[in-house]
Amino acid sequence: MIITARTGIAKPGHLSDALLFTAGIVENMNTKFGVDFSINIEVGGDPNAMHLVGRFESMGDYQEFREAYMADAEMSEQIKQGAELADITEDIIGEVIVPTERNAYGVINTLQAISTNQPAAMEFCAQVCGLASEIIGTPVGLLRRITGDMSMVSFVIGHSSLQAVYDAEAACLSDERYLALYAESSSFMVPNSATASIRQRIV
Repeated sequence: MIITARTGIAKPGHLSDALLFTAGIVENMNTKFGVDFSINIEVGGDPNAMHLVGRFESMGDYQEFREAYMADAEMSEQIKQGAELADITEDIIGEVIVPTERNAYGVINTLQAISTNQPAAMEFCAQVCGLASEIIGTPVGLLRRITGDMSMVSFVIGHSSLQAVYDAEAACLSDERYLALYAESSSFMVPNSATASIRQRIV
């Protein structure tokens, strides 16, 4: 599966307006083009950040959507209007290596793989996904980037609540198997490169 992620930063004081406007665009796109987009905001991160996430079965499906979307006059006009409420700061395309499940909240832990050992790093990350999924009882997904810094990989987990987010992390950090696997990460991942983000799904 292909994932597209666009980050927009709402202009100061306009987050509510930007979310409402973007929700309208998402509903319109999903209905008109038969696609699957959602909107997420950050919890404990940038208070003005919005993340527009699309899911496609293949790059061919994504190309078909892009061509239809860019040729649509109504969508072009809506994007122009949206520029008054938010600034687009990043576009990323990624590929799902290990699938997860969507929920009300999503945790995205991103690390940088050692580029000279990236195939082994991806195998290691898949091993982490398997063990973490077993520990917390929730599928832990893995995403690699197709655009941008291709050495960056992300673990993605869906949770029903913020308490579930906390409990899952606590369960992993108290498991000796997980800690032992974590200790092996220095051979595959760039030290101190980890970042964590909690996203709340709005639409």
